Amino acid sequence: MKILMLATDIPATSRMPGSPRLFNLCRELARHHELVLAARCSSQDRYRAYLDDPSSPKVFRRIELLPEPSGPSWWGHQQHRLRRAAYFETRYQYPGYFGSVRESIRALCREEHVDLIYVDLIMMAQYVDPAWRIPAVVDLHDSMTHLATRMVRSERRWRKRLAAYGLLMSVRRLERRLGNIFDLIVTNSPVDEQVLKGLSPDLRTLTITNGVDMDFFSPDATRVDPDKLVFTGVMGYAPNEDAAMYFADDILPLVRQKRPEATFWIVGSDPSERLKAYGTRPGVHVTGKVDDVRPYVRSSALFVCPLRVGSGVKNKILAAMAMEKATVATPLSIDGLDVVDGREMLLAGDSQAFADKVVRLLADQVEVRRLGTNGLACIRRNYSWAAMGKALDEAIQSLATAAMKRVSR
Repeated sequence: MKILMLATDIPATSRMPGSPRLFNLCRELARHHELVLAARCSSQDRYRAYLDDPSSPKVFRRIELLPEPSGPSWWGHQQHRLRRAAYFETRYQYPGYFGSVRESIRALCREEHVDLIYVDLIMMAQYVDPAWRIPAVVDLHDSMTHLATRMVRSERRWRKRLAAYGLLMSVRRLERRLGNIFDLIVTNSPVDEQVLKGLSPDLRTLTITNGVDMDFFSPDATRVDPDKLVFTGVMGYAPNEDAAMYFADDILPLVRQKRPEATFWIVGSDPSERLKAYGTRPGVHVTGKVDDVRPYVRSSALFVCPLRVGSGVKNKILAAMAMEKATVATPLSIDGLDVVDGREMLLAGDSQAFADKVVRLLADQVEVRRLGTNGLACIRRNYSWAAMGKALDEAIQSLATAAMKRVSR
């Protein structure tokens, strides 16, 4: 089967910042299908990093880069506001760009004789036209309705809460209508799938949870710093920034009362100036972009995930578990994961409980090893990309078979 993949950016491999979900699912699908990628490109550095990665060859037979929109016209901006469109919709702000991208994708489908369109993230869903009569799948990763609902509930500042409510209204409308365009909607957790079913019970949905590249993220004999706590992620992503600041403001001081040498490492690209300033505090390190997060995680005593906002399965936790790291996390951090508090990791719902559990583990290496061993076993059992790719492939094959039957009637 020939599959056209539509993406908001060049896919991140396991060695690159960002979610490796699209790349690893594509790597599995490429074992049995021919893939063509059409994607925007945030930077040439990212594109070069992708091309230089030894795991990237042979995943996509062809890569087409889509343009970025130019500045909106005054009239387009007013239309966008009147329609209450989501921030990422281009139909009204950039009508010329919207039409051009749609036509480019349509032409690519014809030229490549595409059998199925696979869209990564809701931002690219707008460019698929059901009139093309090509089976289509969208992978939302996380339901934006679910994320925006949590943002509204957690935000105390009225301006930001109002903005979050506006986002909720726009993305709820879009997600409710996905069934008019797509034959299958994929999410990465049952929680997000349930939210979509609540919006429209007729949607055909499937959970394909995130996996982990176990060849890349694996345990080794790196010497551990007994007081080093690590949190990873793209720090330009608001929930990650909030988590890092929350830990530095509310949890680390409590930890350092009993472990004065404890350090907190915030590892990831695109930290804001506000977050960078945290690096001047005692015990806090803000790395910015790093070539490889593994040395930081492997040398840590514990991995911490203090997320308070967000949805979906967290790749950072899967990677830490694959490296056999004991983890302390908030309950929200494990949405969609088949893990149990006290078995694969420790969960804490407030800052004092979080600090207490960190301090307890820093003083108990037997418990650290037990949690790390159980976490690694869980990854091996449930979260390989091969298993996720197989489930997705079966779903895609079913869609293709149903489409062929419709055509033959």
